[in-house]
Amino acid sequence: MSQHFTITSSKLPGYPDWNVKLSNSFLGHRLHSDTVFMNGLYNGYKTACHRARIPCPLPYVKGHAASYTLDMKGATYTVKGDDFEQTFYAHAVLNRVFVTEITVRNGKTVSLVDHHGDPSSDLIVISDNFLTERNTRTFHAKIRAPETDESDVLEVFVVSNVLDKSLNPGKYVSVSAFGYTLAEATKFYELAMAEWQKSSLLQLHQKVWSYIWGTACLEVDNVDLALNVNSALYYLLSAFPTFCLTIDGVPSYPFDFFGVSPGSLGNGGDGQDYWGHVFWDQDLWMLPTVMLLFPELVRQSILYRIAMLPGARSKARSNGYSGAMYPWESARTGIDVCPGEIYAKYQQHVTADVVYAIRQFVYVTGNWNIVAKDGAWDVVREAADFWVSRVEWDGARFVINGVMDPDEYHYDVNNSCFTNAAAKMNLLFAIEAAVKQGIVPDRRWSMLTDDEYGIKIPFDPTNRYHPEYDGYTIGTKVKQASVVLLGYPLMCAMDTDVRRNDIITYERCTAKGPAMTYSMYAIGMLELGDLVTAESLFKTQFKNITQPFRVWNEYATAYGCTNFLTGIGGFLQSLYFGYLGIRIMEEYFLITPNLIPDCETVIYRGLQFHGERFDFEVTSIDVTVTRVTGNPFEVWYAKSLKDHTKHPLITNQPTSLPKGSYEIFCTIV
Repeated sequence: MSQHFTITSSKLPGYPDWNVKLSNSFLGHRLHSDTVFMNGLYNGYKTACHRARIPCPLPYVKGHAASYTLDMKGATYTVKGDDFEQTFYAHAVLNRVFVTEITVRNGKTVSLVDHHGDPSSDLIVISDNFLTERNTRTFHAKIRAPETDESDVLEVFVVSNVLDKSLNPGKYVSVSAFGYTLAEATKFYELAMAEWQKSSLLQLHQKVWSYIWGTACLEVDNVDLALNVNSALYYLLSAFPTFCLTIDGVPSYPFDFFGVSPGSLGNGGDGQDYWGHVFWDQDLWMLPTVMLLFPELVRQSILYRIAMLPGARSKARSNGYSGAMYPWESARTGIDVCPGEIYAKYQQHVTADVVYAIRQFVYVTGNWNIVAKDGAWDVVREAADFWVSRVEWDGARFVINGVMDPDEYHYDVNNSCFTNAAAKMNLLFAIEAAVKQGIVPDRRWSMLTDDEYGIKIPFDPTNRYHPEYDGYTIGTKVKQASVVLLGYPLMCAMDTDVRRNDIITYERCTAKGPAMTYSMYAIGMLELGDLVTAESLFKTQFKNITQPFRVWNEYATAYGCTNFLTGIGGFLQSLYFGYLGIRIMEEYFLITPNLIPDCETVIYRGLQFHGERFDFEVTSIDVTVTRVTGNPFEVWYAKSLKDHTKHPLITNQPTSLPKGSYEIFCTIV
């Protein structure tokens, strides 16, 4: 199975942005580049805000390389030459540390070259000192411009050991530790060097990834597809902070996490890859699959949204609304840092997208503490209050005018179908969350969700489809998935023919849009049982995968954002929510498995729901469900939606079921 986790190439990609990105969610580096980015380190005032470029302190071996290998299982990248081997990794435990290990052999000598590049235009260097007695270099700088007038001028420290420019045969390590204070960087440098002295630095790092792959993954018996799947999981999971995972023998080093941007932490410089900002991409596209595998990781993203609530309140007030209006793009402070005025003004559905992520987290975990104790209730309530202040009464229904749909070709439109449906979801969850806490819901929330006079969801009864917005005409070109999102992920109730019409209508007129678009069309067709069309749409996504390292492009015909985690998130959803057919409810979840194309057996391992983990082995004729963990006070069942037969799920006893739809639920003993 190692071939499912290893990509080796004799040459680098033709486009530098397609090189491997290594990240541990605190640090990010595109291999062979001159830049390291750090979680939360932004430079630039308001809409000029972008990730601050730190000159790369890692040395590279100079000379001919015979191969370049990404090992996803071990989370390393290795360059091999005739006389050397150099391995890079962003340490998963000592998360302020980047490491490169070098082995020189065959009695030869190799040379090292710096990858500092030009001085960073984002930083003012305060000091850059070499300490002879410790053989270390300490770099100290500050950003040029903070995000707001009230923001601190952030500082960055990098402590690195210095290797000779010429290395004789032997083993060497270069450790670079980063921090917002000298004490932080020094602490992690010393921890890393202590592990190196014990010959355990790499092993400690790989304990985390061994736990990840051993706990939850997706196994397919097609090597090429396996590389697509595992690289997608690797790139996405490495963007989240693993310090929150409980792993025997592994210490935890928390930090304040500032979310996941579309291009990952390895990208996001000035004018590049969305400047490293956080969008709805995190909440609606990336989090759903990660939530099924490691909800602890998703909790950190939700805590980021909670921490950014003051900025959302400020944006609502400045626009004349109540509650919280989340920014289209956020960075460190929570203000809107979007450089495009029309997007900042009209892209408003992000507020509901944030609430969607909170709702799904609660449903998946079965735990309301993030709402009741950790501050998410304030987000849910104030987002609902925003929609109350945002709607208008048109004499028959409540409407939301002057917005931009997810389809960014059209803005200042009235009653965006997706925006209105997402707002309604937000309000319904606010009611549910209030009742759970014994709080009387605001009666206005119920008014806005009323089926007769509540928020308008555009519908054309003649053509039996949902117009994207008021005045939309069939055939008008759209940029990306929008109305199709009503069926999934919003799960709005509609007749089957309407769902089909929505998919067909918009798929036909979708431009060659961003990578995540076709995942949603594929999911819709799988939902309708059209496996042939679904397969075609599913495979369309592969056009966005670059070779050799399976880095995703935002667009198939142009580069756009690279290491596009949004597209990766959509692709993974097409597997879990498409071919496995998962639908999450508060007390149970549904599966409608179909075999992934070009596979004979697929195993979804370690899916988590309400604290239990499940494996699903899918073939063309059946699905085998195994409850991996076992709470002795709960009895779990798989109930057929066809004949309502209940099949008990006994811990570690595989239960084979004929192909069909099943409700997975538990009863308390």
